[in-house]
This record gives sequence, C-alpha cells and structure tokens, in this order.
Amino acid sequence: MVGCSFNYDQGLELEKQERWAEAAIEYRIAAVENPDDEDISAALKRMNVKVAQENFESYQQYLQQKEFHKAYRRLETALIQNPELSQAREEMQKWWHLLITGKVELEFDRLSSNLSLAEEMILQIRFNTPNGKILSGNISSETGIFFLEDVVYRTQAKQLAEYTINTIGLRIKRKSSLGYVRNDFKKFVNFRELSPLEVSGEITDNFLKTPQNVLDHRPVLISDKAALATWQPPRLVSYELRFDGDTIKIISASKRGEFAPAVLYLNKSDLRANLDFGVSKLKMDASGQKWSIRRKTYRTAEDDYFYGLSSNLSLNRYFYYDRVFRFIQ
Repeated sequence: MVGCSFNYDQGLELEKQERWAEAAIEYRIAAVENPDDEDISAALKRMNVKVAQENFESYQQYLQQKEFHKAYRRLETALIQNPELSQAREEMQKWWHLLITGKVELEFDRLSSNLSLAEEMILQIRFNTPNGKILSGNISSETGIFFLEDVVYRTQAKQLAEYTINTIGLRIKRKSSLGYVRNDFKKFVNFRELSPLEVSGEITDNFLKTPQNVLDHRPVLISDKAALATWQPPRLVSYELRFDGDTIKIISASKRGEFAPAVLYLNKSDLRANLDFGVSKLKMDASGQKWSIRRKTYRTAEDDYFYGLSSNLSLNRYFYYDRVFRFIQ
C-alpha cells in the first residue's frame, strides 16, 4: 500500500486530467523515494505506456514533416518508456545508423590577420546528405579528426554513398565594440550542394556471414601510387556513381573525387554504416587567400587516422562490417 507520498498524489490528480507526461514525472519521483512500493511502480508503468504512445504519435508526425532527427529521438524515447510497443519496434528496423569520419590537415604560412580579433574559432566540415539537409561537425584542433552521426529512414544501402563534402572552413565568433556577438563562417574549400546525377549498378548479395572488424581491413588501403596534386574545386561539380562489385566508380569531368567518401563500410545485419572520407590535405596558396585540396595517400599505417579514431570506445558499434566498398575514379 502507498504511504504518504505527495508526488504520488499529484500523479493521480494529473492522471485524472489525462496529463500523462506530467503524471509520469510525478510517479517517477515517487518511485525514487519509494522504490519498493508496488502501487507506485504500477502507476509509473501505466503512465509510461500512455506517454510512449504519445511519443510514437509525435514520431509519426515528424516523419510526415521529414524532420527525421526529431522523429528518431521520439521513437527512441517511446521504446525506452515501453519496450513492448510493437509498432515502435517494427519502425526501429527501418532506420540506418551512419557514422561519418575523416581527418583534415591544413598547410599554410599565414592566416588572415583579422582572425586574431576573433573571440572563438572552430574548424568545421559540412556535408550534403541524400535528403537535402546539411550536416555540420567540428574538426578536432588537436588531431584534425572529425566524426558525426546521422540516422536515415527507409533508405536503400547504396543511397548511403551519396553523402558528400559541402564545405570545410572556420566558424568564427566575434564580439563588436557594443558587445554584440556575430557568428561568421570562413570557407576554405567549397564544393557547394552536390548530389549525383545518377547512381547505377546494384549491391550484390555477397555479405559476410560474420561481421569483421574495420581495423582488419585498413592495411588494404596502404598504397605506393603517386599522390595527386592539390586542386581548387570549380563552381559547379557534377558527377555520377556506379556500383561495380566491391567498388564505387566516381564519374566526373574533373576526374577528382575528394568531395566523395573514400570507403563505405556496411553492417547490414545491424543496420549500421561507416562513411570514411579519408584524410583531406588543404593547402593555402602564396597569396594567403585561396585553398586547394587533395586526398592523402596512405604510405604506412601511421598515415591512417582510423587507428587513432578506433580508440574512441563510444563509437565501437560502428567498427564492424559485412561488406566494404572502395570509391575509385
């Protein structure tokens, strides 16, 4: 039987008013104070079922509005509140989890003198996505490594290859003499909004029965090929992608592919993928105004940033694959 619990009484009153979420909060507080009380536990479970259904309905609304990140958060919350919600469990099987990784190395003699007036400077990389949204991620000032996660709803695996670099630059925060803060973004390399004119070919069903560790594949990327010269992307870059066996051909008049990933690791059994953009080397010209880019060729394992990234245990769930594709030109 419930003893004297103000929060439990509040929860009962809110439940009568069908204010499920607020009632659940009160019951949760009461459960912390009275963890062995069966009536409080039953009330909390009852409300969690109600609130989970509300969150699932919000999830469906966000899907219709194509607010995919908001939708996914609602779906996750609904399953935490009610793991037995069958509709939510079915929907969760329609989402791919994507990790986008890489490294940026800068080579310059000097930066613009007015940058010294900035309050804060953060290197950033922005990506084009298949659904038209732009993703932004910070680049570590210490290592140059970046990683960001995305979730994709009801997509074919080969659409994951359509992520491209939009721009690499510096987010700058300045404070005026009047105390106002202004955020600017100085673009170093700008590929702009890109999407393939066509994606052809198919992913054949040659998936490994047992997922392998990505680190076991990395030695394959070491090469003695001559490095490409740096280049400045034109105002308009058009390209196509063609799947052929274990490769993805980048077809472009520029014959360059730094805007595209270097490797796509798929883990179809877990609906996870890792898009590896390799190491982008950015070089400033003598004028100090223009940047060019090239993808670094790995001569030894020490050139590969991925070994450092793999020490981040929170990302470990992405470091397994049952199919791997290399992008070629």
